Amino acid sequence: MDFIFDSVVDIPQLKARAIFVTDTTTLFKEDGEISPIQLDDHTQYIPWGADSLMPYNVLKKIEADETLTTCQQWNAEVCYGQGLQYDTCECTADVKKQITDFFFENNMADYFLGACLDFKHFGFCVTLIILSKDGTRITTMLRKEACNCRFTSATADGTSKEILFANWEHSTAPSDVEHIPLLYRQTSTPCERRLCRGSQVTHCYPTL
Repeated sequence: MDFIFDSVVDIPQLKARAIFVTDTTTLFKEDGEISPIQLDDHTQYIPWGADSLMPYNVLKKIEADETLTTCQQWNAEVCYGQGLQYDTCECTADVKKQITDFFFENNMADYFLGACLDFKHFGFCVTLIILSKDGTRITTMLRKEACNCRFTSATADGTSKEILFANWEHSTAPSDVEHIPLLYRQTSTPCERRLCRGSQVTHCYPTL
């Protein structure tokens, strides 16, 4: 018989081991209805699980298993590899300075490893892109932890316009939720792209 098991544990004082098996088909099965939740008068979001706490429960189950935690960390490190590699040998002095300043102001090693962890845990990651005031440069890249992200309900064109970022485990008050507009490269209109470049305020756009 072939066994599909989560872990193998030594039994003290016996020359034996115990296999612990989990039926994953019921592990995250929920009886509650999953439907859009009204955040405020203008915003609905899609819960992640019936109570919108599923990603936190997933992380707790991972952290409770030492073997699984180690394996997930190893998987993320394999994806990370040697990290972001770049070469400025053929750049002008001005471009080289801009790249050096960008990496000095952004912890890209931490960002990439965190993004790899989100991919391994949840299958996607969210990156917050902050543009310069003139909209011509990316000044900052931040990871928004996937477990704290919820998508707003899709509009008539089938796209979600915002990501809602909050610690849903502790508070769902509208005042504690950050609204971050989604930027779609393929579907953004030329007008929207001109606004992104021409506005005199800092823009924050998550990318998936």
